[in-house]
Amino acid sequence: MNNDELELGHYGRILRRSWWMIVLAVVACTILAVLFAPAQRNFYESRASVQLVPSEADVGRINDPISEETEALVAASLGDRVVEASGEIDGALTLDEWRENLLVSACLDSGAVIVTTDCNTQILEFLYRGDSPDEASGIVQLSAEVYLDAREERAAAVRQSKVDRLEAQLADLDLRIQNEEAILTTFDEETVEYTLAEIRLRRLEPERLGIRSELNLTDGTPLDIGRVLSPASTPEEDSSGIPRAFAIIAGVLMGLLLGGTAAVLSDRLDRRLSSAAETELDLGVPVLGDIPRITEDSPALVTAVSSHTPGAEAFRRLAAATLAPRNGYVVDSITVTGANEKEGRTTAAVNMALALAQSGRQVLLVAADRRNTAVDRLFGLASQPGLNDFLRSNVDLESARTAIAQTEERLGIHVMPTGTGSPPSLSSNGLASLLTAAQERNMMIVFDSPPALTHADGLLLASVADAVYILAAVGRTRRSQLTELRVQLLNVQADIAGAILNRTSRLSLLPSGSGDIGSVRVPTGVPGTVRSTPATGTDGTFESLHRLAAPSELGEPEGASGPPQATPVEARGDIPSADQA
Repeated sequence: MNNDELELGHYGRILRRSWWMIVLAVVACTILAVLFAPAQRNFYESRASVQLVPSEADVGRINDPISEETEALVAASLGDRVVEASGEIDGALTLDEWRENLLVSACLDSGAVIVTTDCNTQILEFLYRGDSPDEASGIVQLSAEVYLDAREERAAAVRQSKVDRLEAQLADLDLRIQNEEAILTTFDEETVEYTLAEIRLRRLEPERLGIRSELNLTDGTPLDIGRVLSPASTPEEDSSGIPRAFAIIAGVLMGLLLGGTAAVLSDRLDRRLSSAAETELDLGVPVLGDIPRITEDSPALVTAVSSHTPGAEAFRRLAAATLAPRNGYVVDSITVTGANEKEGRTTAAVNMALALAQSGRQVLLVAADRRNTAVDRLFGLASQPGLNDFLRSNVDLESARTAIAQTEERLGIHVMPTGTGSPPSLSSNGLASLLTAAQERNMMIVFDSPPALTHADGLLLASVADAVYILAAVGRTRRSQLTELRVQLLNVQADIAGAILNRTSRLSLLPSGSGDIGSVRVPTGVPGTVRSTPATGTDGTFESLHRLAAPSELGEPEGASGPPQATPVEARGDIPSADQA
């Protein structure tokens, strides 16, 4: 398989993991396309053109008296009059429909409502899109005629204003002439007043004749403001917008593109752990165990209750790797740690201890995560002497021997609970004494450690153990935290033996809120299980885990021969259950 195939496979996994993001993008884009894409519309298109004749109502330049752009604006503002006059057109026309479907353009350019470039064609073109041929041709013809009527009214108003002005001037001149004629009758011809009045009268007469002539010309010339150059053309069928099917297809394709892009970007930006390869790259050690997702058929303590599940096999392989000599010496102590809380460290530590016991080793499980009493409650050892009590003693070898001797056996392993009272400081001398005492009894110690990235106890335990196993939770642990954890462990010279990949369990060993492990059901029919009484209303849960049979009584997979098992443990009726503790 070449690199291209590997890269395609990687992106395929990203898309499968983020399928919900792609589905969401497809649905959103499809809805937006249907709502906002212009719907397809079939219509009929008809045109009519109007030729304009310059009049005194036009305001233009000397060489171009008509402003076609201004006239197009005027024509587009006459919607009220067109709607009012459209009573004989089939269908009720509204002002919004008329404005939406009418295009008035100058210079014979029907591609725009208003053309701002200079032109002097003195022609306007009307275009209307109607739902029927009659509507298209009728409305476009009516719009052109209404515009010409309005233009004629405007020109007539300008002419009437000019006539009124000339008549006022003429009346004023008549009054002045009458005054001058009265002066002539008052004075003798030899007087200066008579002579001046006669001169003024001779000047007023030509002016009066000019105004009279202009008035007759203005009032007598017929108005010519333009005409319909070409009537409504035969409607042509056309369509606009996007078909609904195309809009849906475009929305789906856009959603796939955006969703896929978002999924890839999310994967690039999300630095949480997603595979064993990333774990090995960040920690620099191999992944020795891959814990499958916990289900009802594969409970949290698979090593104790069933030997036929993938989880049990995973912990057996992990135990086999742990028992192999490291750097020429036999591993007598291991620490299971991690970067964060609630990643499944206790689940892994307990199952590893059980798997090691099934392989023939004597195992001491130490609940060193003293802020989490899940191990105590799981094995019914709450409020029992343990690690805290040992650390408050002399922490010498004799105290360590006594503490180990007092530990109780559960499911073939010795369990040292967190102990009583407030947790004292964890000392390297005490841990060294504990390790020495365990070696004297040929016991292998498994430390359930707190997260070494956030607790100093985790680093101290890692520094004294023969091998350190880092548990990383898929989808929870961040890769940057793994890198920082590796640096911290190397700083205390911890021997990082490998990594354990947790597939994020759905169930846990103890009820929610009890720690990082919670309640699961023991499969019925497992030898040695104690069924709860009818009064409890439950059937074979881990409330009675401490009363289960030892691993040797649980059996091995059919056809398999396992190593010597630990000595069976007798049920203790006086030990409280996890809930009672």
